[in-house]
Amino acid sequence: MPKKQQRMSRRGSRRGGRSRGLGAASNVQPPAFIPTLKLTHKFRFVNAGGTTVSITRKNLLNLVLTATTATTTVRLIEAIRLKKVELWTQPTALGNAPITVQLEWLGENSPSTVTSDTTMGVRPAHIRSIPPSASSNRWWSMSGSLETDVLFSIQCPANTYCDLTAELRLVEQEAPTAGDVPAGAAVGQLYGDYLDGIAGGAWVPIGLVTLP
Repeated sequence: MPKKQQRMSRRGSRRGGRSRGLGAASNVQPPAFIPTLKLTHKFRFVNAGGTTVSITRKNLLNLVLTATTATTTVRLIEAIRLKKVELWTQPTALGNAPITVQLEWLGENSPSTVTSDTTMGVRPAHIRSIPPSASSNRWWSMSGSLETDVLFSIQCPANTYCDLTAELRLVEQEAPTAGDVPAGAAVGQLYGDYLDGIAGGAWVPIGLVTLP
């Protein structure tokens, strides 16, 4: 056999041996894995009427609900952590007074931090803000823990849009936690809750069936 073919034959034999060995070792037992359902998601809302609202940990945990009866729901989110909040106003008509949108980070163990922007000409006001560094606004919100803690407040005119980006952990083996109370919900239907947690409230979810 020519030397080149001999080298190729020995190389192929060695590769084949290693491949069979690795395959055998990997089948000894299944590897560890994380069964918890997790994702990063952007929620979008529109403000039906200009107002100032405060958003709590409970509001975030109730963003996605399933109806168990016509007047009861359970949460799909077991834990949630804020990544960023963005706000856009409508531009003002030429000659009209400018309008301002404002977001204030609060939180039980966080310094009050305000971000605001004002329309200029036909340019809408726009805010893109992340929780202050090392503040409790960056902590996970979990069912049954500090749910009344106010994370941030929004002051804005009507027809302001809000994108809220968050990291989620969905319910797995935990006992279901009751969500906000609907009126005439369809059993088994997946609903998006108002950002402010008030039925018929200011911040209406976009792209999900709104909780009645």
